[in-house]
Amino acid sequence: MKKLIIIGSGISGLASSYYLRKKFKIKIFEQNDYLGGHTHTHCLINEKIYYDSGFIVFNDRNYPNFIKLINAIRTEYQKSNMSFSVTNKEINYEWAGKNLKTIFAIKNLFTKRYWKILKDIVKFSKLCDKDTAHLDYSLKNFLKKNNFSKEFINLYLLPMCSSIWSSDLEDIKNYNTSFIINFFKNHGLNNIITKRPTWFTIKNGSKSYIQNIIKIVKPEIYLNEKVVEIDQKNKFIKTINKKKYKYDHLIFANHTNQVKKILKKPEKKQLKLLNAVKYQKNNVVIHTDQNLMPKNIKNWSSWNYLYNNKKLVLTYWMNLLQNLSCKKNIFVTLNFNKVDKKSIIKKVTYEHPLFTKPLSKINKISQDAQGINNIWFTGAWLGYGFHEDGVKSALKVRKLINAK
Repeated sequence: MKKLIIIGSGISGLASSYYLRKKFKIKIFEQNDYLGGHTHTHCLINEKIYYDSGFIVFNDRNYPNFIKLINAIRTEYQKSNMSFSVTNKEINYEWAGKNLKTIFAIKNLFTKRYWKILKDIVKFSKLCDKDTAHLDYSLKNFLKKNNFSKEFINLYLLPMCSSIWSSDLEDIKNYNTSFIINFFKNHGLNNIITKRPTWFTIKNGSKSYIQNIIKIVKPEIYLNEKVVEIDQKNKFIKTINKKKYKYDHLIFANHTNQVKKILKKPEKKQLKLLNAVKYQKNNVVIHTDQNLMPKNIKNWSSWNYLYNNKKLVLTYWMNLLQNLSCKKNIFVTLNFNKVDKKSIIKKVTYEHPLFTKPLSKINKISQDAQGINNIWFTGAWLGYGFHEDGVKSALKVRKLINAK
């Protein structure tokens, strides 16, 4: 059999290994000490309760290929709770979008701020229903052009977008408008009345689907084996341990900034793709500190956004998201350095893509770069940045390799 090397063991790399398992002898190289990338499961050792800090949820409307995959490998999942809160301590304001009762809470009905937000939600919804092809400019310009209120921008739309894509408010303003609106439309987020999709989470942590894929594929796995150089002319890779491995085909399933560091003499089309999407780091703290949650416990939600000088501070309430049976509340917070030190369980760092270009442009650039010197690119960054996008990218590469 021909040799396939996959660099990166996130959903894109693992899905690629599954789809190509009958065609190649597969090696997977991972720089971390665990498989999964953003699929990162942790355990409360004393109680044997598993929870995640990266990939957590998926839904029945927007993840058809991912659901088909986990059903094929017999991975169990359960319903999750998807709710959202925003807290701004500077103006003593918080709200929660758990359901229509919380959105139309009596306390909110008497505030001018609330009615401005609601009015602009309706306006935003109407604009979303129109053709988005011409909206090839930044979200900041879109909001300014359509005269949206500061209340809607700062207390609703930007916090929601910031939370979805794990990006600071200033970065979100530079996101492509058509990219955001299409995502909102597809996920039913553009209308508060629209029926939302049903959300799910993997039972016993997302590690479960990783274990099931590995059992089926049986690849050679190299953990803590960072790839430091790729010679695409002579078709070999070199690792941090100074070992060389030959390949017939190679799939990148890691980030664009990582690929740029190791791909020796990239072709122009490859480099153009790698420059299309940039990344930012997010520091993550797993903890039990309740001070990062809304003051009113009735507003505690699955996702809780805390306004912090335009920087993303987002806290996931894992007990609600993953139906944890433990008495202790487990929180996962992005980018906050004032968590009570005594409450900290673990710290990790992730990188998330920044989407400043239309998806159509990225797809075109990707098509031109695929397959040069038998090198292929997969990743959630080729879509909206989620698990479904990673699986779709793996399916596309399988099709291209089979055609070749």
